[in-house]
Amino acid sequence: MIRCGLFLIFLGCTINYSLLTGCTNPSTPSHSTDNSWIHENELVFDGLSRTYSVYTPTNGEYQGLVVVLHGSGQTVEQHISELEVESTAEENGLIIAVPAGVDNGWNDEDPPGGDLADDVGFIDALVTEFKTTYPSLPNKQIFAHGFSNGGGLATRLACESNQIRGIGVVGNYYISINGNCQNPSVYPIPGWFGAGTEDELVLIESVRDGMSNYVADLTDCQNTGNLEPVDVTDLPSNVECKQITNCTSARLCEYNNRGHEVLPNSISLAWDFLHEAVERNTE
Repeated sequence: MIRCGLFLIFLGCTINYSLLTGCTNPSTPSHSTDNSWIHENELVFDGLSRTYSVYTPTNGEYQGLVVVLHGSGQTVEQHISELEVESTAEENGLIIAVPAGVDNGWNDEDPPGGDLADDVGFIDALVTEFKTTYPSLPNKQIFAHGFSNGGGLATRLACESNQIRGIGVVGNYYISINGNCQNPSVYPIPGWFGAGTEDELVLIESVRDGMSNYVADLTDCQNTGNLEPVDVTDLPSNVECKQITNCTSARLCEYNNRGHEVLPNSISLAWDFLHEAVERNTE
């Protein structure tokens, strides 16, 4: 099963793959794809030819890599058109990679095998490919950022990936797979979560409830507490960010009057938080 924020808990129903197009709310593209994007790149993994699109900063300075994961039912091109990420990439020296899930979906929960792809292995292989192509990429500034079903895979990568050092999640929440998060890393994995207060598919209460579990499983914070508002510079007026008491490794930013959608500036806000958190954790 592929989950979309585990909304079956709230709806009291079982989801199968054919229904997962309802996990996204594609909007009309807000802008056309920039000519700097290179599409239909291929990587053969686990016997499958997997494709991805990539944007590289025009100044040739590479400060980090963000692997962006679309929602179920979305194409790569649709997701890119909603991101408006090019200015963030240019300003911060980010390579943006947007891979395609098998049949436009991700295996964010079940053990791979049969018809279920090993998407954790695929993302790790993709990151390895980028590290080979761009050897100056700092290992600690490699993050995954996912929407909806892609956000579910991002949380799985936090637990299982050997390459991802932090995650951004929009329209989903953290739950330890099978109640057992087994990240092999010796370092904390900071997490940034964005949630719409009017999201009827993934209720904001579930995102809030998952924050303490994320802190306990994937950060080095000693104690968990309550979510408390934090000051963030250059924050949009409809966004309020919160963190667990005495923990700077996980953040939830709540978007008022937003639903289950690609939230504006989410990659920029996630990058600002994640790269600072990683730097702080490795001082």
